[in-house]
Amino acid sequence: MDDSTCPAVLAEVSREVQELLDWVRTCPDLDLGTAETTTLARLRSIGARLLETGLAARAPGVRETGPVCSCATRMQLERHRPKGVQTLVGWITVERAAYRCPACGARQVPRDAVLGLGRDSQSPGVRRLASQFGALLPFARAAATLADAAAIHLSASTVRTVTEGVGQQREATLQAEIATAWDHGWAAPAAPPPDRCYVAMDGVRILGTDGQGREVKLGRVVPVHTTPHGERRGPSRFAAGLEPADAFGRRLAVVAHGVGAETAPQLAVLGDGAAWIWNLAAEHFPHAVQIVDWDHASERVWALGRARFGEGTPATEAWVDRQLDRLRAGEAAGLAADWAALRLPGEAASVRDEQVTYFTNQASRMAYDRYRAAGWDIGSGMIESGCKTVIGQRQKGSGMRWSNAGAQTVANVRLLLFNTEWDAHWAAA
Repeated sequence: MDDSTCPAVLAEVSREVQELLDWVRTCPDLDLGTAETTTLARLRSIGARLLETGLAARAPGVRETGPVCSCATRMQLERHRPKGVQTLVGWITVERAAYRCPACGARQVPRDAVLGLGRDSQSPGVRRLASQFGALLPFARAAATLADAAAIHLSASTVRTVTEGVGQQREATLQAEIATAWDHGWAAPAAPPPDRCYVAMDGVRILGTDGQGREVKLGRVVPVHTTPHGERRGPSRFAAGLEPADAFGRRLAVVAHGVGAETAPQLAVLGDGAAWIWNLAAEHFPHAVQIVDWDHASERVWALGRARFGEGTPATEAWVDRQLDRLRAGEAAGLAADWAALRLPGEAASVRDEQVTYFTNQASRMAYDRYRAAGWDIGSGMIESGCKTVIGQRQKGSGMRWSNAGAQTVANVRLLLFNTEWDAHWAAA
């Protein structure tokens, strides 16, 4: 198509717009719902024709000389290939020049790369919207919502394929960043480090395709800046990995570096006491204060109280209150020693031994009197809420089963949203 076609299309579109306006102005008993639905559908149809016409008026990607094949042979123009593409305004047809290598038979369509087209039939805009819906909702519900909200009709399996494809692309970028950091060192952070920073870690259990549990490790980095009006928390950054702790540690370290955590004057790592958390803290954040979150520690005190005095009894509540007062005062080691001397029968003794071991091992991370005096948060809310919203809301639904790759890719897309990197990702895609 050449430019001579454009005036005819514009004239046709102008007539349709006038007809639409006249219909809205004069249709008897017109309600707003019908008017907006009809108007939107007509405008999408007009937009599709304008988009298709404008792209057709451009050269379909023909080069004076063909691209060079990977085998170092110059490719030759084979033919023009039309491709149906689903866009945000509807289906269009795009003409592209196809080249073939005379030596090895490989084919290329250079215009696809220019337009951001893949092997599927989705435009970049449709892929972006479908992957966003697929990251936020179960795939079947995402497909239905996408059709209702944007008149984009995709199957649940296509929404899944698109979402996981975006997550795979993001994973490749993340792994490249990790490899660069470990092979060549850290680049300078884009912004000055925060005055104080928290790194919190925990694990979230999801079900695999075999029905067995899998742990997604989640990290949250919270920068805190001092202002004349007090402390101000910057946006959190998350890292998520269904992978061994060593690999996750590198993933989290890259995220933490992005906000300047390792150079922050004050840094704390919060966790529930799991060994992998403190191992990663020692490796990647060696100067950090290590804090066992208060909620986890206090729940263990309650577990021992219930084992000793029974569920919901006044004696349990009174005893637990006294123990928590001592724990707030930094007496974790003393509590463990006193509990070890308790004479308890059967199952209660097992609970006692478990808590004595835990508090003995974690006492150095339970100096809550000093933490509170220094202004540190000691609760686990920041990571528990992250586990629920980032992972749980999407991957712990009724009947959900995940492959390792599927869980990771969907988490990657969700993190683009939670880490406010969505627009930057698509700008670089």
